[in-house]
Amino acid sequence: MSNILTVVRRDLATYFTSPIGYIFMMVYLLISVGLYITSFFTFPVADMRAYFTNLPLLLCVFIPAVTMRVWAEERKENTWEMLLTFPMQGWEIVLGKFLACFAFLAATLLATITVPVMLVVLGNPDNGAILGGYVGTLLIGGFFLSIGIFFSGFCKDQIVAFVVTLLVCFLIFLLGTNFIAGYVDGVVPGLGSLLAELVGVVDHYNAFARGVIEIGDVMYFVAWTALFLVLNMMYIEGRSRPRARLTFGGAVATCVAIGLVFNWLLTGQSFGRFDLTEDKIYTISDASKSVLSKLDVPVQVKVYITPKNKMPTGMTQLEQDITDKLDELSVASGGKLSYSTVYLEAANVLADANESLNQDKEEEKDEGKAIEKRMLDKGVEPFAVRAMSQDEFTNKLVYSSIGVAYRDKAEEIIPQVMPETLPELEYRLINTVYKLTRTKAPVVALVAPEEAVNIPPEMRQMYMQMGQPIPTSEDPYIYLQELLRHEKYDVKRVQLTKDSPLPDEYDALVVVNPRSLSDRQRWEFNRALVSGKSVVLAVQNYEWDYQTTRNGISINKREENPMVNDLLEKYGLGVDEDILMDVNHVPLTIQSGGGALAQLLGMGQTINLPIQMLLSGNSMDSETSITSHLDPIFYLWGSALKLNDEELKKHGLQAKTLISTTDKAWSVAKSAPLTQASFDPPASGKRYPVMAMVTGQFPDAFKDAPRPTWPVERPRPGEPPRPETPDNEPDAKPVTPAPGKIVLLGCSQLFRKEFLQRGSGNLDLFLNSVDAITLGDELVNVRGRKPIDRVIDMPSAGQKRLWKFVNYALTNLVIAGVGISTAVLRRRSRNAYTMTFAETED
Repeated sequence: MSNILTVVRRDLATYFTSPIGYIFMMVYLLISVGLYITSFFTFPVADMRAYFTNLPLLLCVFIPAVTMRVWAEERKENTWEMLLTFPMQGWEIVLGKFLACFAFLAATLLATITVPVMLVVLGNPDNGAILGGYVGTLLIGGFFLSIGIFFSGFCKDQIVAFVVTLLVCFLIFLLGTNFIAGYVDGVVPGLGSLLAELVGVVDHYNAFARGVIEIGDVMYFVAWTALFLVLNMMYIEGRSRPRARLTFGGAVATCVAIGLVFNWLLTGQSFGRFDLTEDKIYTISDASKSVLSKLDVPVQVKVYITPKNKMPTGMTQLEQDITDKLDELSVASGGKLSYSTVYLEAANVLADANESLNQDKEEEKDEGKAIEKRMLDKGVEPFAVRAMSQDEFTNKLVYSSIGVAYRDKAEEIIPQVMPETLPELEYRLINTVYKLTRTKAPVVALVAPEEAVNIPPEMRQMYMQMGQPIPTSEDPYIYLQELLRHEKYDVKRVQLTKDSPLPDEYDALVVVNPRSLSDRQRWEFNRALVSGKSVVLAVQNYEWDYQTTRNGISINKREENPMVNDLLEKYGLGVDEDILMDVNHVPLTIQSGGGALAQLLGMGQTINLPIQMLLSGNSMDSETSITSHLDPIFYLWGSALKLNDEELKKHGLQAKTLISTTDKAWSVAKSAPLTQASFDPPASGKRYPVMAMVTGQFPDAFKDAPRPTWPVERPRPGEPPRPETPDNEPDAKPVTPAPGKIVLLGCSQLFRKEFLQRGSGNLDLFLNSVDAITLGDELVNVRGRKPIDRVIDMPSAGQKRLWKFVNYALTNLVIAGVGISTAVLRRRSRNAYTMTFAETED
């Protein structure tokens, strides 16, 4: 060990006794940290995945620069033979040099600590994922270091060693990318995927960047690092022996073969892993285990997938990833989940379709082709994915679906399981199992208005010429209805009118964007709460019209008049009518009047106003399942809530704020004229609640009052007044008071179809709210098991300047200062030694 430490001290000192080591570190920091910080403040997210994803490519350049001198300089300075004559073993010298390079790499990575510190100060990063990224960087860095040291031993010139190592590292990196593997597969089918599995480092490294330490990936990097160090040791010790080249060549071939066989054995195997993420999002959740433990009989899962050798290059590992997750679920369920794989080929479906006219030939088809045809009837269909074939992209039909069967119920199909949707696989499976085990689908009464549309005259004429009816309205909340039905809810869409009342029996009431509620509608709403129903209420006080003009953009406020505060105030709640603004907001692109071509090209004017609020995880309650693991929420034109603590306490109601603005938000009085100064943040703001959950026994706001009658509907333009009809309704059935629950939001725009993209925070918020008040927290907790965008509240101008200085300049200044100080001290020490030696001579 002392010999190894001696070599480590000697080689490590060479990096810091000359400017080259400090220059390497400063250049690395400027490039790696600089690239990350350059785009960071445009949309700040407390996540370093983007940083770690780019590191392997940067290390392909940086590592050869670190290792090029390790042996080449020894040979150039003629210290090679002298070093080998020291009382040290060859493996001690090689290992000492490797550890010196590794220590220099670790010191360089340590200098990037300013990035995670910045994320911790500004936001709430996943520290486990960051740690996993650094562990992966050290492992891939150690692998590249062993390659560089190996090739440095062959070269007398450092530049030659640098270029050779650079090419080898680039080759190993590129062989693991889907782009190169797909191109090679297009030339020689299967070769690119095979090389990516056996040689490529990308897949092994990406797991660390996600915050997962796979034991198999650690074994991959350690094994290859050890092999190159062993080869380097054999070359150093045997270079002067007889037939050294032949022996070394055989050793290289043997070691490479051992490494490739080892990689082949690792492929598809799981030796355990450590999930470092904060919420253990890559580990089966307790909620999933709870759902599976309640199964009376085992659930059967079938994976319908195209064989691996027929898959596009980027999807060759999809089957393994799916079955790995199913293996984990099977173990977690205690054997109550079993699965099997069914291989399907889209070519068989096409062949059957082309030969369907020839019955004799069709009967002669093998059993495999009959399976694909039967699967179509069950809803298992192939879908097109982009695949690379040599130098062009093509569409390829593949299968990748999962069927879930329970008892004698029809098999539920989970379609299009793709690599990018794998983080959602646990939820999709558990959600399907949970819904299959229910004896009855929960009934949700959905109250959401349709909107009138203004069809231009030329469009009206086009509809008439095509013989199609002219649309008079559109449904901006149609996705809510479809989404709930997809989640196996029994949705009753009503208008809450005399002709479209609430159903007699329902489990939850969802009211989105109520407008001008009548006394009768408020009575129905109050009755639901008093009787113990669970309610989601999303209110919109106003909308804004953006109009592009020659002088810019004009904005006009349009009142929605929900008229719910009269009722909510009886419970101690309310929706503030003032205009809410926040420093954390996002831009919108407003289409200009450039005609159809401008709309097609997406041309328009960007407007960035503080009424277009973005609410991040920092503003959400982490202890409530509804908001504990959400992506940012687009709170467009929303309002603040009013929570009267005294009134709530008086009625015994418990209120909990789920989402709030930042502490730099402000409001403008409803009646105040809007000026440019209205949109400028004040010197000091405050935090406003925007979403709350209230539970308890709600008081009857209409106690001892007669039931209001339904209002007479207003006639449409051009229609005669409608006669009043006598109220022949039967008496209302008495209700038994019971504790109820309401989730109240001051915005309904976030639930419009334009803002409900898959995987968005808005969509998850809606599903979480309905699931939590209807079914409980289990499904909500499972849905949150995925990576989220940890958006940071927009830093102030001063904070931006500070952290740019810290990351761009401060670290490099410290490194330069240490380098200069070391040089000065060494010079003084050398001068003092010279003077002492001169005095001794005298």
